[in-house]
Amino acid sequence: MSLDKTLLKEISILYVEDDDVMRTELASLLTNFFAQVFCASNGTQGLEIFKKNHKKIDLIISDINMPKMSGIDMIKEIRNFDKDVGVIFSTAYSDKEFLIDSIKLKIVNYIIKPIDIRTLLESVSEFAEHLSAKKIIKTKNKELSLYKEAIDINSIVIKTDVQMKITYVNSHFCKISGFSKTELIGKEFSSLKYHDVNIKIYNNMFAKILDNKMWKGKLKQITKDNNILILDSSIIPSHDEDGNINGSMIIQSDITQEVKKQRAVEVALMKEKSDIFIKTKETFAKNNVQINELENQVKQLFEELNKAELDNDKYLKLLDKYKDDIKILTSKVNKYEKSEISDIKGIDILKIQKDNANLKIEIKRLRDNMEKLIINSQKKINQLRSASNLEVEHLEKELEKVKSSHASTDTKVLSEKAKYWEEKAKEERVRIEDLEKRVMNFVDSKTLSKIYNGR
Repeated sequence: MSLDKTLLKEISILYVEDDDVMRTELASLLTNFFAQVFCASNGTQGLEIFKKNHKKIDLIISDINMPKMSGIDMIKEIRNFDKDVGVIFSTAYSDKEFLIDSIKLKIVNYIIKPIDIRTLLESVSEFAEHLSAKKIIKTKNKELSLYKEAIDINSIVIKTDVQMKITYVNSHFCKISGFSKTELIGKEFSSLKYHDVNIKIYNNMFAKILDNKMWKGKLKQITKDNNILILDSSIIPSHDEDGNINGSMIIQSDITQEVKKQRAVEVALMKEKSDIFIKTKETFAKNNVQINELENQVKQLFEELNKAELDNDKYLKLLDKYKDDIKILTSKVNKYEKSEISDIKGIDILKIQKDNANLKIEIKRLRDNMEKLIINSQKKINQLRSASNLEVEHLEKELEKVKSSHASTDTKVLSEKAKYWEEKAKEERVRIEDLEKRVMNFVDSKTLSKIYNGR
């Protein structure tokens, strides 16, 4: 057997031996292997040393037959206040009476003198392993106790037998549900189900447990006041010493409030989505009305522009007619002025002079009318241009508002419409400028000066 020197170094021993030479030699050797070695020359001294250092001492190696107090008597006294300390007896005798007393005192081993150090160390090593395992088990049991305490404080713990009848409930469940332990012990676990839960869920759950499998899920259970509890549940089968299923252990967490909050959030989100949908629908309807109004305004504007263009064409035609009339009248006047009166026969000179004067007055009147017409036309053109520019700017601003309030496919359509109407507006401006140029072609510099000075 290999020795685990690390484990040996973790324990301290009390060595009791009345032979001074043997005690000195073995104690010196044992200090190389153990954390600490206490020595005594008889049972009485050994008992005193143990009482003073019992928290430090893990193992006692003692002779049986010693003066003042035997090893057996010493261990009997020690067992009165320490049931667990390990004991290895060493003796030159193989008396059955010593063996029976040693067994009663629950010793670890029995070594015949002279002591073989290898055999002793192997025996102590076995004890050290057992002691280490015992410490680990003690630590784990303490941890399990803390876990159980933590689970009992924060979780519901229910135990059932193989028929799924409740055999244990912790105080946490009683506090949450309102039931007392006496009201629950002996009842079927399924009796706690909420009224709208299908019993098949519990049947399937129990079948899984009997099949030695774990079940996890959410269960709706009732309180004593018939209120609902929503519990996150884990159910595992429990076993007896032979490994047979003898029931189940149920660990649950109360998530009732969490589920209610989640549902409240979901309802709020649904309501918010509904409100957003309604508002969006109303906004789209409002925007569609605005868009229709804008389109009608643009349409009306271009109708006015077309009308203005027709009026300008009419004015230009009148100007052409007045220009032709003026040419004819001018030609007649020149003809009359060049002809000698003596050569004209059958004409009333006074009448001609009167007609000539009337003609000049008419020419002046026509010129004045033409100038007024041109000035009025120009003013009309300027007014239309200004109105067009203002209306286009207004429409552009309105369209920008619509664009900024909706970042969607409809906004893209509005943008395309805006571009289209902007291009149309530019075309109309060009047409108005062309009309203006055409008017200018019929006007002399003197008339132009009057027009621009009169602005």
